Amino acid sequence: MQNDELRRVHAQIDASRARYFDLYNLAPVGYCTISDKGLILEANLTVADLLGLPRSVLVKQPVSRFIHKDDQDIYYQHRKHLLETGEPQSCELRIVRKDGTTFWAHLDAAVQEAGAQEVDAEPVYRVVMSDITEHKKLEDALQKAHDELEEQVKARTRDLAAALEEASEKKLIAESAVLEIKKLKNQLESERAYLQEEIKLVHNHEHIIGQSNGINYVLYKAEQIAKSDTIVLVLGETGTGKELIARAIHSLSPRKSRALVKVNCAALPASLIESELFGHEKGSFTGSLSRHIGRFEVANGSTLFLDEIGELPIELQAKLLRVIQDGEFERLGSSRTIKVDTRIIAATNRNLEAEVKAGNFREDLFYRLNVFPITLPPLRDRLDDIPFLVDFYVKKISRRMGKAIETIPAGVMADLQAYRWPGNIRELENVLERAVINSSGVKLRLADELEKPLKNVSFSPKTMEAVERDHILQTLEQTGWKVGGKDSAAEILGLDRSTLRARMRKLNIQKP
Repeated sequence: MQNDELRRVHAQIDASRARYFDLYNLAPVGYCTISDKGLILEANLTVADLLGLPRSVLVKQPVSRFIHKDDQDIYYQHRKHLLETGEPQSCELRIVRKDGTTFWAHLDAAVQEAGAQEVDAEPVYRVVMSDITEHKKLEDALQKAHDELEEQVKARTRDLAAALEEASEKKLIAESAVLEIKKLKNQLESERAYLQEEIKLVHNHEHIIGQSNGINYVLYKAEQIAKSDTIVLVLGETGTGKELIARAIHSLSPRKSRALVKVNCAALPASLIESELFGHEKGSFTGSLSRHIGRFEVANGSTLFLDEIGELPIELQAKLLRVIQDGEFERLGSSRTIKVDTRIIAATNRNLEAEVKAGNFREDLFYRLNVFPITLPPLRDRLDDIPFLVDFYVKKISRRMGKAIETIPAGVMADLQAYRWPGNIRELENVLERAVINSSGVKLRLADELEKPLKNVSFSPKTMEAVERDHILQTLEQTGWKVGGKDSAAEILGLDRSTLRARMRKLNIQKP
């Protein structure tokens, strides 16, 4: 009897270790355990990467060593309140890495409850650390714009007040003029509110660049649906930024405290995608030497982003449908039902209605996913956004390469706006990276010969699929059928290698 109990305890320990490894060590945010003396007792890999030190060196180090000297008071104040009251604490402060560089971090701390065997143990607390440097930069930009707007309002208000006072003193202003000035003041306040909303719209979503009607409508739809748990289907061509929209929806949702979990349905072979989504038990198939927790379990209480959902094998679609309907599934090799609370955001560049008619996608699953579709416009329909995107990516790439590109000639911008961008924003970024490499001075010089649309030329109409097939074939022949890697067809087209291979299978493109 004691041996059975011992085996049961060992099994529970193995399960806990497996879950700890998936959720703790490989988490996209930093986790660490701190003693009541302020010493680091344990840390995951993300904390070690953020601080620039191996975990073996971090253990027993005082946390205060990594806090910026100007933020020490904030740290000690929150730590004292946490240990005295036991209430969870959050703060934002600067962290100093080993190499002396700093970054802004958001810290969430909570006292770890002691187990029954640890009644007399010293209290420890758990800390979650996130790098919010880019977020702080956006906040600073927004605050600067807000302050400038406030100054403009104050200046205009002073001018109006002076005009009112002068007119009143000289009795040269009629009652109608007074009303007109008040009307102008009210109009100014309305303009101020409008501009604040515009600033919020432009800066609210990290890396979503643009102010065209199309992208503003997409952001409006994202904010509209974010607060609910409704399934969202993000549609759009390859390279339009479907994952960014999914992350924006998650970051605005009540689940934002947990990391967004992503699965690319096109990047994994059919034999592994089921295990990746739902997990498997030890020994459930050849090579499964330990239990594996699937992405649905990891995303319990969070959001699961199913990218390239149109590539999901037909035999797995029924199991996905069951999770969506009932919130439950079984791991491979197990009969135990697991219930999860996971919000789903799916994305595809395929026409799912056509896939349903062709028998490649389940109709019932399509209707389950198509509750709240958001369609991203292709870059060729966002010409007004190209200057903003070019400015953003040129600055980003220049910083990375240590260059100072200060001028984008009008001719270069005209060429960029005239091109059709079959690979959308991903292709634009690749073209700009090659342009920065090609530029030796402060002016941007294109390294690519971008094809301009022909005018007044008759042509035989082709289907979109035929045009895409011809373009991919031409690029593959140009690169000697090199699919992935440097100077490959995938790089030129601005596609992931897995996405290009999927399109080649779909269009029946085979190497001669």
